[in-house]
Amino acid sequence: MFNLAFQTKKLKNGALVILIQKPDYVQSLFMCGFGVGGFNIKERSENMVYENKGGCAHYLEHQMFRYQGEDVTDLFAKMQAQTNAFTSYSETAYYFYTTSEIEKPLQLLLDFVQNLDINAESVEKERGIIASEFAMYEQNPEMRLIKELLVSMYKNHPLKVDILGSLDDIESIQLEDLASFYRRNYDPKNMVIVGVTGKNLDEVLKEIERIEEKYPSKIGERAVCIFPDEPKEVARSKYSLEMDVVQPYVGIAFKLEPKENIIDCLLYDLAFSIWLDAIFGPSNPKYQTWIDEKIITQICGAEVDFSQDHAYLMFYAQTEKIEEFKKLVDSLVQNREKIDPIVFESLKHQSQARNIRLLDRFEGLAVEVLRAHINRYDFLESLQLIDSLDTDKVFEILSSVDFSQKAEVMISPS
Repeated sequence: MFNLAFQTKKLKNGALVILIQKPDYVQSLFMCGFGVGGFNIKERSENMVYENKGGCAHYLEHQMFRYQGEDVTDLFAKMQAQTNAFTSYSETAYYFYTTSEIEKPLQLLLDFVQNLDINAESVEKERGIIASEFAMYEQNPEMRLIKELLVSMYKNHPLKVDILGSLDDIESIQLEDLASFYRRNYDPKNMVIVGVTGKNLDEVLKEIERIEEKYPSKIGERAVCIFPDEPKEVARSKYSLEMDVVQPYVGIAFKLEPKENIIDCLLYDLAFSIWLDAIFGPSNPKYQTWIDEKIITQICGAEVDFSQDHAYLMFYAQTEKIEEFKKLVDSLVQNREKIDPIVFESLKHQSQARNIRLLDRFEGLAVEVLRAHINRYDFLESLQLIDSLDTDKVFEILSSVDFSQKAEVMISPS
């Protein structure tokens, strides 16, 4: 169904290379990813347990853009390439894209991620930048609402800790914290190199192998993230705060049971996403009525996340009608019904179309391929999960979930 040519190889140093052929495309994108992120607060490596400060992965990502005393972004620009990076809860990735030749920027990418070039001065200089980023997110009501919902749901799980860490974390992270975190996690054994290109894959692979010969693995085993035991109950059922907003914001979250099998996680995510599109979006004839009655406004949404260590469903809106919104959410969750077959087929086709479009989005494709490897599932097979769903299966999944653990957060005008 998906006409993609993949070439995969595990290198001598443990790094995994995944190359994807895009014939006739002049653009190329290469990404170096590591299975480490905001969740890596407590980890085990070489029979030792380490406690990292929150936000360590994100802080290190900021510091990585130095190589031999120069700004990596400027070096890429001189090679007619653009670069970027991101840190999520479970992965960190660095990448470049270009319509020019790839040899020099590819060499630079693999060199700078495998050479730590930081000092006490650079760490201190970055502190204010990250603190400003933290303050910006704290002052954004939608981001703050979601953050407080996560804190309300989770007592011990690192999902309650911002990817940036707390302000105390940011202010206290030191050079050695970042250096030791780097040594444990930025090893070839933990590295995935994803390339999406129109170039000859055999030649690209040879070039990567040549570069990686000078980077042997320095660890015996990969560091493993340790998740603390998490109670079934929410950490706090209700929480409110004041911010500089015109209208109140309200969020309702349901703490759900995670799934042991990664394919079940993907399937539940997909089923819930289709259900949310059907009942809490324009596909529902009542949606416009809720807007007309000002129960919801243009600022509203819902999201779901199933994984092997956590799961939740949340609804949020900016609205004056707080109680009406709460009743609406309770009604949607309690009165789960089968999706109208016509609506379901329309949403299913939309999902299939998104999967096809993803294959032409170099950055999105590379990220999803990286994520699939880190979470140990087949990327192409995951795109076909939508074909296994029908209205009965979605209803069966919805009916199997316990929605009893609920948390509410409200932001009021100050």
